[in-house]
Amino acid sequence: MAKAQLAILPIQEGRQAERRIVNLAARLRDPGASVADIEIQNLSISGFMAEGDIALEPGSHAWLRLSGLEPQNCRLVWVKDGKAGFEFANPLHPATIELLVAAGRKPIKKNHFGVQNGR
Repeated sequence: MAKAQLAILPIQEGRQAERRIVNLAARLRDPGASVADIEIQNLSISGFMAEGDIALEPGSHAWLRLSGLEPQNCRLVWVKDGKAGFEFANPLHPATIELLVAAGRKPIKKNHFGVQNGR
């Protein structure tokens, strides 16, 4: 049986690395110790896009906490319509991205798309 693949967005002009489409729960803590629950929607070695109640201004620094990973220092680059783009202070290793993506995968439901008995 073939394994599912998550989408990879191509590198666009102005971007430093390819982005992986994910759906990861995370926490964001600002220097004032405010904590926000966020959902990371795409992730690359250089940054991420998240959705949630982010009460920071562009240029602000925060700490990202993902399950199984040390807190990561990041800087808010942009905010628009409840979404925000962050840049990591230190890029993540590509293997770390793969581990996070694999951990966030959900099993495919039986009879998905009406397929039965492997057909």
